[in-house]
Amino acid sequence: MKVKDFEKAIDALSTDIVIDEMKLRHSDVRQVNAHTTNLLIVWDGNGRAFSAKKGSEHEIYLTEGEDGKIIGMSGVPIERDKSFDLKFE
Repeated sequence: MKVKDFEKAIDALSTDIVIDEMKLRHSDVRQVNAHTTNLLIVWDGNGRAFSAKKGSEHEIYLTEGEDGKIIGMSGVPIERDKSFDLKFE
């Protein structure tokens, strides 16, 4: 999906969602990070939503760094949240 498709679908959900970042792969959206007053929201490239409450306790996660080595990162656990799934026209 293209950036404009995601922007339009997110706008249709709610006016209080603020898009913080869109990650692209060859001009297609692969992830969108956003927030509301009390939620953090992440969409994958298919428009499936995941969320966490703002102020949630940070935990340490292992992930692969840009160089392919395993690194530890601080983050907030997210859960699948179908109420924010995007509907594309």
